Amino acid sequence: MKQPAELDISVFTDIFSFMSQLVFQDLEVDLEDLKLTKMEMLIILIVATNEGISMTDLAQQVGTSKVQISRSITNLEKRQIVQRQHNQSNRRIVNVFTTKEGKALFAQKEEQVKHKLADTFSVLTKEDYDMVTSHLTGALEVLAKYKQMNVSRCKKPELLED
Repeated sequence: MKQPAELDISVFTDIFSFMSQLVFQDLEVDLEDLKLTKMEMLIILIVATNEGISMTDLAQQVGTSKVQISRSITNLEKRQIVQRQHNQSNRRIVNVFTTKEGKALFAQKEEQVKHKLADTFSVLTKEDYDMVTSHLTGALEVLAKYKQMNVSRCKKPELLED
């Protein structure tokens, strides 16, 4: 197993940086006009694609605290973009849904991102596009397995063999 000091995280930071630029680069002006932060836009994207997500799961997906998510959701609720509802089977769980306005905003941003992706990938050959898609799909499948294992931060995963 590789030790933390031996791990090369550059591929993850490069992919994250590239995807962040791809998704948010052209939205900067829109975010300022809408008075939304990148985190709030990310929350809208996650909620719109995972209607009814719990606040806890949302915080985990965004990678921030429940307190920060709650603040952001409060701001988005004031703008009538999302709404919280107590889970009917477990009242301690709070689920988040997009409103009609939130769905419209998501649809608009989704189209912008699709056009940006199409422009970005239009320079690729079909073979290169298929390769990118295949590799990203494979990486997501591996990461989904890891996520299902629900490895706690205290445990050292035995996945990284030399």
